[in-house]
Amino acid sequence: MAAWLAASGVSAQEPDAAAADRRLRELEDQLKRSQADHAEIKRKARVISDELTHIRGDMVAAARAAQEAEETLSELERQLEDLKALEGDRANALQRRSSQMTGVLTALERLAWRPTEALMAQPQTPAETVRSAILLRSAVPQIERSVHDLKDEIDSMARLRDDIVAQRKRIVATTGRLEGEHRRLKELWDRKSSLQYAAIAETEESEHRMRRLAEEAQDLRELMLRLEEERQRRIVEAQQKAAAEKAAREAEAAAKKAAREAEIAAQKAAREAEIAARKAEKERQERELAEARAAREAEIKAQAEARQAEIEAQKAARAVEKAARDAADARPMTSDKPFASAQGKMMFPAKGRVVERFGQPNEVGVVNKGMSIATRKGAQIVAPYDGQVAFAGPFRGYGLLLIIEHSEGYHTLLAGMTRIDATVGQRLTAGEPVGVMGEEEAKPSLYLELRRQGQPINPQPWLTAQKSKGHG
Repeated sequence: MAAWLAASGVSAQEPDAAAADRRLRELEDQLKRSQADHAEIKRKARVISDELTHIRGDMVAAARAAQEAEETLSELERQLEDLKALEGDRANALQRRSSQMTGVLTALERLAWRPTEALMAQPQTPAETVRSAILLRSAVPQIERSVHDLKDEIDSMARLRDDIVAQRKRIVATTGRLEGEHRRLKELWDRKSSLQYAAIAETEESEHRMRRLAEEAQDLRELMLRLEEERQRRIVEAQQKAAAEKAAREAEAAAKKAAREAEIAAQKAAREAEIAARKAEKERQERELAEARAAREAEIKAQAEARQAEIEAQKAARAVEKAARDAADARPMTSDKPFASAQGKMMFPAKGRVVERFGQPNEVGVVNKGMSIATRKGAQIVAPYDGQVAFAGPFRGYGLLLIIEHSEGYHTLLAGMTRIDATVGQRLTAGEPVGVMGEEEAKPSLYLELRRQGQPINPQPWLTAQKSKGHG
């Protein structure tokens, strides 16, 4: 009877150990799947980031092509005006030559109707009659040459009009190409906006905060001071979130260590249970039953600890991932490039002619704190240098105002646009489109201002020279 009970205890221990092994393998498989899902999420995030980078490059190239088309169109229109002026001058000259020739030919025609005998009967001396005949004979070749020159002038006018027609065709083709680039820019902007949908809530919060600052500010200097305070606040928040991220990493490491220790403890308990089951064959029934019960309790506890450790590890991983996203979103995204090295390398934000310069008094006698660039209607505006959008919206006296924050306390201010294609907190690269000029204004003008530590400085030495001969 005792032998039968001992055999029954051994057979009961073996299924329990096998069940523990199966459960342990299931836990390991779940952990591997969780890690694979986490890696897939990271991979998708990298793909989206790479696509945004590619789209930003395409937008920079499209904006550059649009500005080049605008510059070409302006040059073609200037050439067309020159051709029209030349056409007017030649038409006037041709009209004068035609009037002269009409008078001369009319006089010759009247002489041709008079017979030779009539000349002899006129009351003049023979010498004067001979002189008149000689003059008429010498005038005929001159008239023939004038007729030939007049024909050349008419042919030249025809060629000039052909050139004007061809120039207009080139203008139409260039205009179509410019419209195509604008459509491409809009498609890229829509695609970029859809990819940035996840950041809309925080962007709206930042824009609301910026609008509140604009309403509270009394002048631009106060606005710049408030923006600087906002930047310092973001730096402090980023440092705090970095500390939180570090703490989360340490918690994740501790959770992993606890999970590993729990796994080792479960394996050790399973081995001890197996050894205890083998030894139970040689011991009394009561001790075998007690050891079997202790082994089952240890297995259940080990499984519970392993499951709890897995849950804690997943929570810690999610917390670390959220803290990393929050830190990346809140970190000040000003350019890593030192702005002092950008002198002479900044792009012109628009193609056009400089009509007002820094330090010159304007039409009301106020000294300019920046410079103004006369542009085409609907001209494309781009970021002159890498940076982050600190302000985007209406501001008193400036209309729509865009402020780009660079490193080392430098800011670029752009005003005069009818549409801004950038949002607060957005990271910009040099040449990236940020807005367009108006279509309704007779003479659109973009205002550019460069500030260092809140004080306006001359932007001209920082800008790279433009190639077009029509610029100031």
